[in-house]
Amino acid sequence: MKTTILAALAAAILAGCALPREAMMDWPGFIASVPGTLISDASFKTPTLKQSHHRNNTPGLELSKTSFDTWCEYHGGRSSNMPPWNSTNVAKSFYDGAAAWSNQEWALHGRRHDFTSLFCLDSDQQLMAVMLLRSDGGTRQAPYAPDEWPAPVIAFYTPYQATQFADYYNLQEKKRIEAARREAQQRADLQAAETRRLRSTPKIGNMTRDGLIIDLRPPLALIQYHPALQQSLGKPQQEWLPIQSLSAP
Repeated sequence: MKTTILAALAAAILAGCALPREAMMDWPGFIASVPGTLISDASFKTPTLKQSHHRNNTPGLELSKTSFDTWCEYHGGRSSNMPPWNSTNVAKSFYDGAAAWSNQEWALHGRRHDFTSLFCLDSDQQLMAVMLLRSDGGTRQAPYAPDEWPAPVIAFYTPYQATQFADYYNLQEKKRIEAARREAQQRADLQAAETRRLRSTPKIGNMTRDGLIIDLRPPLALIQYHPALQQSLGKPQQEWLPIQSLSAP
């Protein structure tokens, strides 16, 4: 990679071009150059974090992204906001990990976060560095108020740090999905058992999926429909239904 960098620098000098400042920076130097305040947050799985000095969708934040592109180019790489197509390398795992983290924040905590991953890839499509931007998107309960949201957090990763991030969040997502599957199966099993009980020994006052049992004349039950079903599906206020068609709520 050093040969490629030197060749790029030499070509720029011979062409009489002024080198961008990113060309002379190593990775720590580039991180230091990005406008922002150093912060700490273990959830990012990297010690190099900054709260950007620029809010989301502003020229200043876009300039930080462009600066990463320039740094990557002058260090022999190519920047991209997507991993290589059909890739199984660290970039793809990291991209999936960021998506998994976003899913977990929404599903478990009701928080919206938008993630932008910028990858620097070498000529063999191997990862050299990652710059991750996480933008706040509010919460499920709170009103939409983007002017009140904090500036994005910018996280920086070496390939090793990116691997740690990807492994952690992809594993957490696998666990979350499995837990959700088990919970859904438990609910389905309970509902099936309640339905069998309802059909075998129905009683006036039992609640069904469609409404309340208000009379019984086996094999029929008189159901008082939920008001919502009356309005949305045009159901009558009451209707006789076969007991064996009833389901528990």
